[in-house]
Amino acid sequence: QAAQAIAKHLGCVEHQVLHLDLRGIGGSALTDATWEVPKGDTPQSPVASDIPVTYVPARNTLFLSLALGFAEARGIQTIAIGVNALDYSGYPDCRPEFIEQFERLANLATKDGVEGRSVRILAPLQDWTKEQIWKEALALRAPVALTFSCYDPDDQGQACGLCDSCRLRAQANAAVELREVSVDDAFIDLRHRNLRAGQPRESAFYPGVDDADDTFHLGAFLGEKLVGLATLQTDPIESCELRIRGMAVDEATRGLGIGSALVMHLQRRAEALGTGIWCNARILAVPMYERCGFSICSEEFEIPLIGPHFDMRWLPPSQPS
Repeated sequence: QAAQAIAKHLGCVEHQVLHLDLRGIGGSALTDATWEVPKGDTPQSPVASDIPVTYVPARNTLFLSLALGFAEARGIQTIAIGVNALDYSGYPDCRPEFIEQFERLANLATKDGVEGRSVRILAPLQDWTKEQIWKEALALRAPVALTFSCYDPDDQGQACGLCDSCRLRAQANAAVELREVSVDDAFIDLRHRNLRAGQPRESAFYPGVDDADDTFHLGAFLGEKLVGLATLQTDPIESCELRIRGMAVDEATRGLGIGSALVMHLQRRAEALGTGIWCNARILAVPMYERCGFSICSEEFEIPLIGPHFDMRWLPPSQPS
């Protein structure tokens, strides 16, 4: 599903889904439900350097073989794969020597290769750390929010946060810092630019909410620059739930997963309190909230001067719907 969303976002000419049931091969915690996915104690726990039980036998060989057939059938002579030889959890099919030897194989095993139309296998991320990859994604405005890494998600598709893949992602994502903030000029300016453009600046301050003692303001920072924020309010009407207000991400950094990171942090806070969250979601933000486990619970409605919205609600897994 993540791959389909990314292909659509990028405007790919063609996106094929081939159904391969690797449970028939087994031998991995990712393909055998009787094996447990190893977890760390915290997101910052180091990842082991030996080959873990999440290694899927010959996976990248299978993937590249299928890509090779796909490419040759279409007259394509360049194949790209996102393997990484530094932060790679010890997988043997992520190493440079594997890519080099597969390229050699590709030119021996195909009609194009033996007739002189050489096949190239590109692995542009091979020698980069995960942090370098993350920073490049930010610079390119890659659709990071659409990507998915977790080895052991829950039934709602939420990442576990503690498997090797989640920990590598979290450690690479350290460039974005989430922390509690107060309402200051930078806060109001960001909310005004992204939520109340064309309206008076004072409309970006919510009296009785922003200055309430039980309101929590969360900011996302790249270095010292505030690039995202969300306000969590104890709802005076739905007193058993919390409400997200004033969710905003700077236009220059949208699509990089910052909004999802803010929401997931607020979900963990709500879950610790044993309560749900609801919000008025702009139509453009609905997919992001859905990826975070929120469900639409109203008809579409219009907020004057802002635009169409839906009410959306999330309940912690321990709370019945």
